[in-house]
Amino acid sequence: MKLIALLLPCLLLESCLDKPAPAPQGPPPVVLPAHYLSLAPDDVEKLMQSTPALGVLDVRDDHEIRDGNGWIIGAEPCSQLQGNREKLAKLDRMRPWLVYCAIGGRAELTAQAMAELGFEKVYLLKGGFIEWRAQGKPVVK
Repeated sequence: MKLIALLLPCLLLESCLDKPAPAPQGPPPVVLPAHYLSLAPDDVEKLMQSTPALGVLDVRDDHEIRDGNGWIIGAEPCSQLQGNREKLAKLDRMRPWLVYCAIGGRAELTAQAMAELGFEKVYLLKGGFIEWRAQGKPVVK
């Protein structure tokens, strides 16, 4: 009985102590097929010259394109923020595609959706449109 009387306050005290909150869980990491390549702007330029069938998707939001930033020659707007999966489903999955956004995160999410839809060849612009412009690559305004 004495043992219970001694342990009871300890058990009550332990149950009142602050326990660490569980670590916040963010979105799951983007997982892309190994054959989906991330290319530097110089390599993208070479790819564009050597692959006339290459489709280019600009997944930035419309205001980013309109606000004087321009876009890469031949790019089709396909805003990731507006939910582009329906548009992606209508694209040719056998055609090679270059996907870019401002810095790369939305392009990765779009590429992940493309992988789920069965696209064969997808390339991502490393550093996104910001890096493309920083290196003085051509844009359309």
